[in-house]
Amino acid sequence: MKKTVLIFGGGGYNAIQLYFALKNTLRYHPILISSNDNHSAFICKEAVTDLPYDSDPGFYDALNRCIAKTNAEFIIPTHDTAALRLMENKEKINAVVVCSPLETARICRYKSLTYEKLAGLEFTPDVFLHDGEISFPIFAKDDTGQGGRNSAVIHNREELEALNPEISYILCEYLPGEEVTIDCFTDRHGVLKFISPRVRTRILNGISARSENMPLTYEFNKIANEISDRIRFRGYWYIQCRQDVNGKYKLMEISTRFAGTFGLTKNLDVNLPLLALRDFEGQDVEILPNDYHITLDKSYIDRYRIDYRYERVYFDFDDTLVFERKKYNTEAIRFLYQCMNKGLRLILITKHAYDIEETMNRIKFNKDIFDEIIEVPADQKKYLYMNNEIPSIFIDNAFEERKAVKENLHMPAFDTCNIECLIDWRD
Repeated sequence: MKKTVLIFGGGGYNAIQLYFALKNTLRYHPILISSNDNHSAFICKEAVTDLPYDSDPGFYDALNRCIAKTNAEFIIPTHDTAALRLMENKEKINAVVVCSPLETARICRYKSLTYEKLAGLEFTPDVFLHDGEISFPIFAKDDTGQGGRNSAVIHNREELEALNPEISYILCEYLPGEEVTIDCFTDRHGVLKFISPRVRTRILNGISARSENMPLTYEFNKIANEISDRIRFRGYWYIQCRQDVNGKYKLMEISTRFAGTFGLTKNLDVNLPLLALRDFEGQDVEILPNDYHITLDKSYIDRYRIDYRYERVYFDFDDTLVFERKKYNTEAIRFLYQCMNKGLRLILITKHAYDIEETMNRIKFNKDIFDEIIEVPADQKKYLYMNNEIPSIFIDNAFEERKAVKENLHMPAFDTCNIECLIDWRD
């Protein structure tokens, strides 16, 4: 039986990446949980979006009710603040919090504590006092911020004095060069088992929109190991660095949560969430990444819900499921197999100019997928061979066919470009 894993902060980008990293594993069943209505409900059937906020007094009682209801054994926080709060209160939580120790979570949450703990190391940036001697330009950043929030390059004393006094700023040396994230994994024995750097080549709204892996150089290896020597980690953690004016990498921050771009490392065949859970179950893990260069680029993915329940799907063949009698429409095929998983009745309705079964055999398309195959004469409309006695939908690239079905059968009809709204990411 799979063990349930709650992913807290379930609406965040990194939470969604975590969910899909665990969804089809044999050992774990992930559920996204959070405190507001968000995207998690579009991809997770069991998503919980009505928990109190983790700063509310009733949060832990509500969390434990959620743990009991789902029979969860683990909870993974996806934000630094959530990680700190859960670790501070782990004795109240009836599940294992998959995170580094409390002291580490606190150090990682506050950049001031991070720099204090790593003071004197070659890669720790210079930190300035507000009223002390400063060599401009410098970089001002929120002690608890992330993603570039509340940060700015400061060129002179006037800009420094104009900073918001309600924000606890850390004043660091300005790092103008290349930005790199280093994914790391430390097992329960304290052994740093994995170090994998990736360069951020395109940044959008403070997150890495394009990234590619890099060789593990002596410099990256030294940074990771010296941090590991001073701070006790467990499971996944990451380091962000940037080059100074001399091309040397200096520390920006470290974190115990999963980065939004850890998917790049996952696609080197290193599933870090899975490894972390195995480690927290007391299992020894082995890490053997694939040896190739990989680039990740992010874009928005739209997911939909339509308020129409259907039990049967009519599919056209030419230019809907198959192009030019030989090339599959993979988006349509994906939906076809989704319908099979749901146990829907599937009808192939076609005006194919050749022998449809011969064509299907030639391209290795199993005709038995369909409950029925209807061949329609070229001079007739398909709607004449269809009905809506049970709730149905129609997939066809031809507008005139869709129009006739809508007008005569009052049945929803979809072009090939609209299939995306039928994909159920929760399955």
